[in-house]
Amino acid sequence: MKKTFTLLTALCLSVILFGQSKLSITNSGNADIRVMIDGRKYSGNNSPIMINNLQSGNHSVKIFRVASDRYRTQGNYRNGGYQLIYSSNLFVKQQYHVDITINRFGKAFVDEQMISNGYYEDDEDWGVDNNDQYYDNYSKRAMDKAAFDQLKRSIANESFDNTRMSVAKQYIAVNYFNCVQVKQLVDLFSFENSKLEIAKYAYDYTVDKGNYFMVNDAFSFSASKESLMDYIKNRK
Repeated sequence: MKKTFTLLTALCLSVILFGQSKLSITNSGNADIRVMIDGRKYSGNNSPIMINNLQSGNHSVKIFRVASDRYRTQGNYRNGGYQLIYSSNLFVKQQYHVDITINRFGKAFVDEQMISNGYYEDDEDWGVDNNDQYYDNYSKRAMDKAAFDQLKRSIANESFDNTRMSVAKQYIAVNYFNCVQVKQLVDLFSFENSKLEIAKYAYDYTVDKGNYFMVNDAFSFSASKESLMDYIKNRK
């Protein structure tokens, strides 16, 4: 009887732990943020906020950041000088990691990924092995359309290629993309060398590397296409 009880307890505990999810909030701008999750307050500063062992289901998430002088002057601020920039009753799926990234303009990008093979909870490598190569398995999911469209708008709003490059790399590094999306990102750049740089950078964050030849259509010169192909060969 005791062994049976112990086994049942272990099985129940395993089910509970297996069903746990994660929520992270990352601030990519310089402004300080404050976060309230289910009524509990967290201080962001410049470090990501990570909520581990989160129960699946709906969670109230509010994110504030330091209000600009314009908002302060108008009195449009709250929570001790912090402006509300994101408020949602966010649904977190069972055994999923949901990440909310706040860009430097105060806009929120929400993405999610299943916690499964290729996702290491302890070191947060998100499917990276010791050679910095991403595993090709079902746990990788390209950025959803709504978030990707927001990302494209943020990049396109920048006036110069070098600034666009900084913004693009910042978000590419924390997301996955498919080849069609990568080509669209490459098309946002004006100069051939910038197009080539971002195409090379995005390769490791692409879920369907076998289709990367599609990115070649974004280039005007054959030398750029050859350079990208040589880069990919050396990455294998």
